[in-house]
Amino acid sequence: MGSVNRGWGRLALFVAVLLAGVALARATGLLDIVHEPAARLHAIESLRGAAALWWVGPVFALFYAAAVAFALPASILTLIGGAAFGLLRGVLWVTLGANLGASLAFWLARRLGRSALEGLFGPRLGAFDRICGAVGSQGLLTLRLLPIAPFSLLNFAAGLTTIPWRDYAVATAIGILPGTVIYVFFADALLAGSAGASRSALVRVVSAGVLLVGFSLLTRWILKRRGMAHLDRHGSGSHIRRP
Repeated sequence: MGSVNRGWGRLALFVAVLLAGVALARATGLLDIVHEPAARLHAIESLRGAAALWWVGPVFALFYAAAVAFALPASILTLIGGAAFGLLRGVLWVTLGANLGASLAFWLARRLGRSALEGLFGPRLGAFDRICGAVGSQGLLTLRLLPIAPFSLLNFAAGLTTIPWRDYAVATAIGILPGTVIYVFFADALLAGSAGASRSALVRVVSAGVLLVGFSLLTRWILKRRGMAHLDRHGSGSHIRRP
């Protein structure tokens, strides 16, 4: 009974930490930037005006990390980073913030959420661990590469498992990089296209759009191929004729 009570206590503390993070995000204006278009435009203008200052990029990365750590939607911050800092610095600060925030979320889930599950379910948690172990770091890398699971949800879910932090951090760093580059490039190109109707700006916007569409189609193709391979391994698709 004591372990169950400790489990509920840890779970309540975990939820309280997340709620405190949301409250802090509201107090600092981060929540407005995530949800209100006018606040986003103001943030982009402010960041672009101060982007030359050395500390602006690191502060943006810390805000990004805070949003990720407390499960706030961070995709809009990726676009803001691209629009404010350009391609190279945008990728740098967004990648740094995303990886730092992902590790913070993982740590919160591991220290509080995992212990809560152990207190609530005890030995019955073994089946969950075996399933997650079968997926492993390669499965996590696949989920990171393909945008099929919410980024914040995957951070916390990984923390609830027994996957080592090093494997998680490597899979995260590698897996989020292609999508980050594409979305930052799209935001930077879109801003360049709105700032001037030059041919180069138009080419960048079109190229960014093609990359986004191509990334989405590639994701669907890989998922389809993985599904077909799964059927073949289990013999369920042996009777299906393929063109």
